[in-house]
Amino acid sequence: MRKFYKSTIGIAAAGFMLVGLAACSTSTGTDTSSSSGTSSSSAPSAEADPEPLASIPALAGVSTQVTLDQGFLDAITSLGLTPGLIGTATLEGGVLSFPITGGNVDYYDPNESYRPYVQGEIDHAGSGITLSNADGSI
Repeated sequence: MRKFYKSTIGIAAAGFMLVGLAACSTSTGTDTSSSSGTSSSSAPSAEADPEPLASIPALAGVSTQVTLDQGFLDAITSLGLTPGLIGTATLEGGVLSFPITGGNVDYYDPNESYRPYVQGEIDHAGSGITLSNADGSI
């Protein structure tokens, strides 16, 4: 029975993570392959990243808000899970709010083919959510 609860909590946590990822992309658009000048590859290099139309190197703001779907909230409840808050996060009327503590954003021309055209990282240090049931909390 404990294995079932762990699986259930894992599935619910994955759902919460997807909600968070939909709200905050951390893609930087940088190539993670080796870019040292000593590469002996004869393949043509990929097209260079275009210049962003706007850039915020030190992001500051109020908060990121994620509206939770009622079906998602019903599913969590039906699984016997209780959402909780960490730090300065809030949950009011089905809306999770996480204060922005830093990050950066680059905005590229959406009419061009460079995707995603909004790239960066939004930090929410010191706030988050938990899911718990009788067996524990994650």
